[in-house]
Amino acid sequence: MSESNLYRIVEVTVKREGGRRDIGIMTVRQALELPQVPSLEYSHPELNSRSDGRFLTRAQLQAYAHCA
Repeated sequence: MSESNLYRIVEVTVKREGGRRDIGIMTVRQALELPQVPSLEYSHPELNSRSDGRFLTRAQLQAYAHCA
């Protein structure tokens, strides 16, 4: 696991029928410590993915955290 990747910042949102609801801004480590809720999505720690509507799943965020 890349220690530096765990301290990058992500925005966590919950996907609902009416759109997205912001949960908060936190580190990758904090985001991965949240309960496993299928509707949670995460902004990419290195890209401005919020502006183009691309979000990561929990599995994708975990893969990012494990990159060297």
